[in-house]
Amino acid sequence: MHRFVRWIRRSGAVLPTPLRPPDRATARQRYRLERMLHDGAVAEISALALELGMIYDTTRDEAVAGQVETAQRRVNGILDDLRSVESWIYPPVLASAGLGPGLRAVAERCDLRLLLDLPQVELGSQTRARVGLLIADHFHTLSPGSVVRVRVKGRRIIRVSITDQQPGGEARRAHRAVLRCA
Repeated sequence: MHRFVRWIRRSGAVLPTPLRPPDRATARQRYRLERMLHDGAVAEISALALELGMIYDTTRDEAVAGQVETAQRRVNGILDDLRSVESWIYPPVLASAGLGPGLRAVAERCDLRLLLDLPQVELGSQTRARVGLLIADHFHTLSPGSVVRVRVKGRRIIRVSITDQQPGGEARRAHRAVLRCA
């Protein structure tokens, strides 16, 4: 054992960091929270932004128009912030577009350069949600401009391998997770 530790220190090898995937209940809860936020607060604030736009278009008083325009900008900013929180809880594109497009969208939003290697067989919805959340959560820990390689393999036992290199960083970091699927 001691020779192995000395070899790791001499060679500069880094063992993969284990990642903890969300369990089924956590994935379902995060999806429900995202839906409640989207169908509740985001929908209401979107309607308010539209109403403010209609008021702005119909008002003739310059002072009132300026106040409405300012309020509309603030409401749109709040809406953007809520959508950002919503996508951190559970990226909606994961549920609607599938694992590949969903991860690409999250990587683009985080300004990451992404290389994907996904299974040819479509994963079940529960598995896709857990794998997608695991990877998306990791994406949110990376600096913009990072290069990330994601490899997902398996059917019943899913192995996830993520290698990232942050800008200006010399060493690549490796992360691993294993999920058991029903």
